[in-house]
Amino acid sequence: MSDTYTLELRSTFGKKVSRLRREGLLPANLYGRGIESAAVQLRYTDGRDLLNSYGKNNLFQVQISGESEARPVIVRDVSVHPVSRKILHIDFFQVDLTRTVQADVPLLLTGTAPGVSMYGGVIVQASDRLLIEALPADLPESLEVDISGLEELGSQLFVSEVKVPSGVTVLTDSEALVAAVQQPRVNIEREDELAEGEEDSADEETQTDSGEEEAED
Repeated sequence: MSDTYTLELRSTFGKKVSRLRREGLLPANLYGRGIESAAVQLRYTDGRDLLNSYGKNNLFQVQISGESEARPVIVRDVSVHPVSRKILHIDFFQVDLTRTVQADVPLLLTGTAPGVSMYGGVIVQASDRLLIEALPADLPESLEVDISGLEELGSQLFVSEVKVPSGVTVLTDSEALVAAVQQPRVNIEREDELAEGEEDSADEETQTDSGEEEAED
């Protein structure tokens, strides 16, 4: 936590915050367990830099102008413009370093599944985040999930198989599906077409047999 970012108390709210953004400032809120929430602002460049450096869940410090001590925080939420992708707002969560906090962390699939490379399957990621609990200093920004054990079509990987660092507790249901190897859709459609073709052939044979029986009669 060597970097400390400076925050200013904010007196502009609602639609008027667009003026702050035009001035190169970024509106934000700071809140936490047992503390009074504060509307704050910071330079846009500082907000962009801290997100690039720490992302979500990683611990760093902010200091509100006029206060003597810095506060340990994590980024809890970020709002961005849907088109320009510019940052619009940041929520900072002040943490107690001695108490655990909960966070949703992304799951990043790594490795190569033999079910894909050898059998032409397709990886389907059923869960892209996990809810975890840990001390603020132990919160990972993301979790890597090795899929090299998915050896065949139909192979599945569950939350219980995701490896997490020491000090991290997974709160998501252990039986929830994370990823699976499925047969490609084109193959499924081809099998359906073949099955339909076989049914049509069977119907034609039945009709032919019926016609022959009638002719014999």
